[in-house]
Amino acid sequence: MENTGKEMDYYDDYSAYMPIDQMKLFDGYPNDFKNGECPHLFKCPSCGKDKIEMIKE
Repeated sequence: MENTGKEMDYYDDYSAYMPIDQMKLFDGYPNDFKNGECPHLFKCPSCGKDKIEMIKE
C-alpha cells in the first residue's frame, strides 16, 4: 500500500489549501483532532484497493 496523502485533500478542489485543524472539524472522524491523528488514504498500486489509516502527528 502506498500513502497517497491526507484523505481530506481529496474532498474538493480547495480542501488541500485549507488549514488542517479546520478541516478536522468536519472530516467525519470525531476524535482525530483530540488524538493528534490524521486520516491518510492508502492505495494498492497492484489491485487499486484503498483504505484509510490514522497517522499520528
